[in-house]
Amino acid sequence: MPDELPTPPAESEATLLAAECDERSTDDACVENLEAEEVAPPQPVVRKGGTFESFKHRDFSWFWAGALVSNIGTWMQTYALGIVVFAFRHSERDLGLINFISGIPVLFLALPGGVLADKVDRRKLLVGIQVILIAQAGALGWLYNAGRLSESHPRESLLLVAALGVVAGIFGALQFPAWQAMLPDLVPKESLLNAIALNSAQFQSTRLIGPLLAGALVLAGAGMGDIFYVNAASFLFVIAALWVIRPRQERASSAAPGRPREGTIKTLMGGVAYARENRVVGVLIISTAVMTVFGFAYMTLLPAIVDKSLALAEGTAGYKQGIALIMAANGLGAMIGALGVASLPKSVKRHRIIPLSLLGFGVMLLAFSLSRTLWLTSVVSAFAGVALMTTNSMTTTSIQASAPPHLRGRVMALFVMAFMGIMPVSGLVFGTLGQSIGPSNAVLIGSVFLIAWSLLLVARPQWLAPGNGISDTRD
Repeated sequence: MPDELPTPPAESEATLLAAECDERSTDDACVENLEAEEVAPPQPVVRKGGTFESFKHRDFSWFWAGALVSNIGTWMQTYALGIVVFAFRHSERDLGLINFISGIPVLFLALPGGVLADKVDRRKLLVGIQVILIAQAGALGWLYNAGRLSESHPRESLLLVAALGVVAGIFGALQFPAWQAMLPDLVPKESLLNAIALNSAQFQSTRLIGPLLAGALVLAGAGMGDIFYVNAASFLFVIAALWVIRPRQERASSAAPGRPREGTIKTLMGGVAYARENRVVGVLIISTAVMTVFGFAYMTLLPAIVDKSLALAEGTAGYKQGIALIMAANGLGAMIGALGVASLPKSVKRHRIIPLSLLGFGVMLLAFSLSRTLWLTSVVSAFAGVALMTTNSMTTTSIQASAPPHLRGRVMALFVMAFMGIMPVSGLVFGTLGQSIGPSNAVLIGSVFLIAWSLLLVARPQWLAPGNGISDTRD
């Protein structure tokens, strides 16, 4: 935690309030009082920031480290699973189908997951889910090594992968809102943008490390089943991190004195009602959904793009290395984008940056769809990662900072639905489209829609302007 600041003897009441809020900076009531008094944080506090300021907080550091190891395993499995599934029948439709089946539970269960995140101990909920995910990844490894996942019986193999994908999707849907909602429990409110950006940098660095590590293991003689086992073991690090942290979980019970008890439907739809009333949050969630539907086909169809557009034949060493290189480049760019966001001053105008970064993402996808060489595709993939993560980090921060503590899980459940729940729909639609017109042409179509939406946001700046539910400077 930051060192205590000396207080000059002739402090005004407003400055004393600001100093007190600095020491109790996780108290939202304190922050609200501070804003009511129109008191800016003391300048020494503002200057004390920095790219890595959130690592001063023990619980955030443990949370970050555990997630880092686990996400490396997850991206290793993503790399391996794409290769395994595409090998069954060399079909883009199969890639989209598996993404759809494994991700669709998020679309329907994120809202109940948000209620759980607001009503139960998030730490214990996450620990229990990690145990189930260990079993799911371990089952994939056993089935592959036993020869049950192979092109000799593609339908059975697809069915097994889909069934295990549903398991991962169900418990992922229950996990994601709690995971997103926990970050504000680990750092003071004024460090939230930095914490979210560093968490994004962690996630995106694993997109760089995971595929490269998986590719290195394959070159060293490891099989795809071994990579699935590595992912299973990685969840143990999350359990260890969650075991030692003690997050401060703030809620306002619906049964609190003076507050009428909410019915089941009202409780479930609390986040939806908030997003409907808060125009900025609503537009941000819609923008996230547009970005997901039209912008993520380039990763879903990557195995097919490398095979058909870059002419690296499926099954060859160059094919596997090409997939790993493009994924790693995307992760490197995203990590750079996240660290850039973490270094931004707290006064940054997020509502002005989000439309431009979203536009940049669309333009990079357009270039990605037109590239026919590995090196150019990798470079474009890196810049796409920068734009994607800049947009995502700032959008997440704006929504997190706006949501009241007792609704945070349910509001973040909407973000999870828009970011991850709709992803399988995108995978199914663009997988089928890629099968019909070619994977690169499918990405091209998606980029055009994404560019059109981002230009609309640029032309309508009032849709994201502060004063509609989000403080753009001191949240």
